[in-house]
Amino acid sequence: MQSHPAHGSHLADLRADRTQARVFAEATGVYEDQLLAAGYRSLTDEFKDGLFDLEGAVTAVALKIDDEDEARWIVDFLDALQVFDHADTQLRLEPVLRECVALNG
Repeated sequence: MQSHPAHGSHLADLRADRTQARVFAEATGVYEDQLLAAGYRSLTDEFKDGLFDLEGAVTAVALKIDDEDEARWIVDFLDALQVFDHADTQLRLEPVLRECVALNG
């Protein structure tokens, strides 16, 4: 099993290196997959810089794409890709990825 760098360290590296941030954003697949892109953009539209929880994120995406099961999958997938900055039980969209998505949106 491979070990992965600590989440915080990885995000700090992305903030410091814009090229690496863009590569990371592209690797998430949010550009190529229209459903993921729609879900991610619905989160950026709904929450901006505000905190939210996973259920709030699912609700926001479900309202956008009109499918709660797909919305839950999108939010879980984005969470696994580390696009959320975790603070206890609250989440925030990772600013570097949000900026990269916006640039390519």
